[in-house]
Amino acid sequence: MIRRAALVLALLLPFAAAAGQAGPLRPEAGVVPRDGAAAGAMVWLHPHYTEGPPPEAPAFMARLAAQGWDLWRYDRPPGGPVPPASPLTSWVDPLAEGTAALRARGYRRVVLVGESRGAFLALAALRVPGLADAVALAVPAAHGRRPNRRPQALADFAAALDRASPDAVRRIALLLFDNDGWDPDPAARAAMFRAAMARLGWDALLIDRPPAPTGHGGLQEPEFDAIFGACLADFLAGRGTCR
Repeated sequence: MIRRAALVLALLLPFAAAAGQAGPLRPEAGVVPRDGAAAGAMVWLHPHYTEGPPPEAPAFMARLAAQGWDLWRYDRPPGGPVPPASPLTSWVDPLAEGTAALRARGYRRVVLVGESRGAFLALAALRVPGLADAVALAVPAAHGRRPNRRPQALADFAAALDRASPDAVRRIALLLFDNDGWDPDPAARAAMFRAAMARLGWDALLIDRPPAPTGHGGLQEPEFDAIFGACLADFLAGRGTCR
């Protein structure tokens, strides 16, 4: 759905700028970047690394596409060893270079939407001042599901929040779902997030284990867009607080 919406928008804008890349970021298939003529750039940080074709951007992002936002994506290089979950340094710096390149192309607003490993990468990148205007972190995960990895997963989550620069973003959303086998301790992570937001002073949205959807893939469920899509899109675009 997001690809079809973006393609239609691109075809309706003959003055669109030539396609290209922004550092390691590339426009979604069918999207002709409009740079400063767009409402903004949204970057999809998908969860996959070597597991095959990554999922499409979640349906709620089509709401921003319909409002004039261009869809970009960050595809981490396939193959080879997975970089360590702490601190994901080898992916953070290129992501920051990509968002800076989007600014250089003329985009006035930049939003990051990450899921699972992509969300953990965006979380780690919060140490970079000027990273983006808004970030959505959906079920951040980078440590696997083994019980013995949970303490490290929780420690790295806390450390990323502690390292966050007050100037990294203006708005941030954290999405946690019930029955998520990758989450080391959702209650603890929610509490850490609230404390960090009080310290950083960002506009924050916490969707904390709603009745539906559930599971690690909750962001991709049709229920998510139906229940939370409009609210989250408005929040990331800077319209309202999504309460």
